[in-house]
Order: sequence, then structure tokens, then C-alpha cells
Amino acid sequence: MNDPIPMVEIWRGDFLESIHMGHAVVCNSSGDIVQSWGNAEQVILPRSSAKMIQALPLIESAAANAADLSAEYLGLACASHNSATIHTDRVTAWLTSLGMSDNDLRCGAHDPKDIDAHHALIRSGNQPCQLHNNCSGKHTGFLTLSKHLNGSPEYNDLDHPVQLAVRGAFEDLTYETWPGFGIDGCSAPNFASTLHGFACAMAFFANAAIDGSSVRERAAASLVLVLSRLR
Repeated sequence: MNDPIPMVEIWRGDFLESIHMGHAVVCNSSGDIVQSWGNAEQVILPRSSAKMIQALPLIESAAANAADLSAEYLGLACASHNSATIHTDRVTAWLTSLGMSDNDLRCGAHDPKDIDAHHALIRSGNQPCQLHNNCSGKHTGFLTLSKHLNGSPEYNDLDHPVQLAVRGAFEDLTYETWPGFGIDGCSAPNFASTLHGFACAMAFFANAAIDGSSVRERAAASLVLVLSRLR
């Protein structure tokens, strides 16, 4: 990172034990910087912070309505879950409703983060599967959109209609042409942006109106509304 500033101090008694550096930006609905710390134009990979942007094409394409997705499924599309049974059962049910299974996911497998699920898996003698990946909900959202668009199984490919739709939403909300991408831990492309650009995207969600003038704004507002009602 370029020119980070001290953001957090950790004290142990009278001793300053460590200092954590970083950058931060606050934007208004017009994309203007209200306040910033460090370098507002630092290029970042937002990783899982981008999941609402990645889920937006699922809403605005009408794929979510066509698949009759529940609020819980939309929540999983935006979540980094911990592989508890309440999560993996719902992802399984969602995949089943699509006529798909764990084999259709492209996120890879890892051990459950949930302790009870982890211990149960050890006792069973089974190996973790892709359902246990904390991004399996996001990837099932990708599969839902891919099915709606008649896309190929390899929805993680950069030139796949799913990722082209995600990239389009990302560039629109950040007011930027993507400066590159990284491969996330779940094998999906993660588009880079400046911190300023990403703050613009978050401000868009925060200010989106359910009766907004564009399909994208209405989709963003409906997603925020659905997620705000989850408990």
C-alpha cells in the first residue's frame, strides 16, 4: 500500500504494543469524498466486501425472481458463512431447486469453520465438500444467474456472461474502468478498484431508493431491504 497512516493502536497496559496502518474513505451519494485518511486512490482487491455487487446482477436480471429465491438464499449469496448446518442445508436445498449439486460449484472445498460441523465431519470420516466453502452461497447465486442466462458450467471464467455482468455492475458503481483483477480464495475473479471507487459503490447501496429511476438502483435497494430484514 502507498502512504498508509496509523489507524489503530493496541496497548497492553502502559505499552504501545502494535500499530495498524491503513486507508479509509467516506463518500456521499454523488461520489464526492466527505472525509478520507491515508490514500483515497489506493488500488485494492475488495474480496468478500464486494459480494453485494457480485449479487446485484442476480437481482436486476430477474434471475432471482425467476428462481423464486427466498430472502435466506439472497442472504447466502452475499454472505461469508461459517459452514454451520443451517448454512450448508440451505445451500443444498438451493442447488437442488436448480437441479444441481455440489459438483456444479467451482468454489473448491475447505474444512467447516463452525466447530460443531467440523467435529461432526471428523466423526463421520467424510471429507469436506464445496458446500462447506464460506462462499458457496455466492457461487450458487452465480449458478442461478448462469442458468437464467443459459451460460456454460464454467461461470468463474472471466469472459463468462456471469462475470461480464458482475464486471459491468462493478465498473458502473465504482465509476471506474477496472484496473485489473485477482483470483479470490474461492476461485472467482475479484475485480480491483480504488478505495475511493469502492466507497462510491457502497454509498450507492446506502442511498438506493426502492422507487429509483434505474433498474440497477431499484435492484440495489431491494437487496438492501431484504438483507436488513434477515435475523
